[in-house]
Amino acid sequence: MQESFHTVRTTIMLNADSNPKGMTKANRTRAQILDVAQRDASILGIDALTIGGLAKSCGLSKSGLNAHFGSKEALQLAVIDAAAMRFRIEVAEPALIAPPGRARLLAIMEYWIDWSQHPSRPGGCQLISAAFDFDGLQGVVRDSLNAWITQWRNGIKVCVSEANAVGNLKLEPEHTATLAFGTYMAQHIEWHLMKDETAPHRAMESWREAVGGHQRPTP
Repeated sequence: MQESFHTVRTTIMLNADSNPKGMTKANRTRAQILDVAQRDASILGIDALTIGGLAKSCGLSKSGLNAHFGSKEALQLAVIDAAAMRFRIEVAEPALIAPPGRARLLAIMEYWIDWSQHPSRPGGCQLISAAFDFDGLQGVVRDSLNAWITQWRNGIKVCVSEANAVGNLKLEPEHTATLAFGTYMAQHIEWHLMKDETAPHRAMESWREAVGGHQRPTP
């Protein structure tokens, strides 16, 4: 698990070093389309994305959009990958900069909550929302979504184990990862659906209390 999470760091660093000026016109157009698609997915859901609907949002012809993706399924997979890569850059990588221990666990939740409130995601996290749309289905879209979310959950467990080692805590990794997802999803619903402006603060305080942990007795 630890190796897979540090692979996330490497992937992000390689992505950050790439030169946008080296992109072809077709790749730049595709990236711009995916920006619009991620915003639409935040509001409508990834399952609701269609070639025709996105073409209208982008001001392109349906045939022009088809040239980039070819099918609704390919579009959905591309949006999942694009959102997950952005999540790595905006959430996972900054959280990993915090020192191992409780500080890193707090950073995970802080950046994660900020992610759900970003103006480019007016309806919240596309990936978490899609989990409810695809959890009862089968196919490559569900598999891709599951892989990304599992990778993030495994990363949280790695950080919990590190916190136990360096912070003299005794948090159970599986249990704490479940608490992390529950805390995040509660504030996501309360903020976006219920319009409760106190939700982020309450979620952060709940997480802060949860990862305070029980100190191991000093030998």
